[in-house]
Amino acid sequence: MKRQILLGLLLLAALGVPVIAQNDAELDSLDEKLIRHLETKMPGWQHRRINPIEGSKGVIINHWQTSTRIVTISITRYASAAKAQETMQPFIKYMRQKEELKGFGADAYAWGYGLSNIMFRRGRFVISLRAYADVGSDPDGRAISPEQKSERERSEMKRLTEQFAKHVAAAMDTP
Repeated sequence: MKRQILLGLLLLAALGVPVIAQNDAELDSLDEKLIRHLETKMPGWQHRRINPIEGSKGVIINHWQTSTRIVTISITRYASAAKAQETMQPFIKYMRQKEELKGFGADAYAWGYGLSNIMFRRGRFVISLRAYADVGSDPDGRAISPEQKSERERSEMKRLTEQFAKHVAAAMDTP
């Protein structure tokens, strides 16, 4: 009897491996598609894939940068679109200073410093973007006032996250 149970557990484990591998292949395929798309649309940006926290599954983190700008894109895959939507509900409910966005997918919002963070859902994926702009290193960065630097920083970070979010959405829509 114990032998049959052990054999049954081993069989179940063996059957589960292709599903896990398929899901990882799906995420890797999405990552490759996204990288190809962004390399085409954002020439001059350097790409680096970041390893998620050890033990995390279904997460891709990409870091794009120039000498003075950085954009980080995190994509988390959930078991279903309903689970992805459920995961976003606390953010939607409790984040007071957010702005709803159109054209990115379901549940799309900007928040944070200058509304420069973006989160949106495409099916069972939740995509988060954030940017950093080193305005002080711009050619005229030392000549502008602190208020002008702050305003440029906010607007530049917002522009970058919106631009990259549009590219992510477009890449996800391509076959």
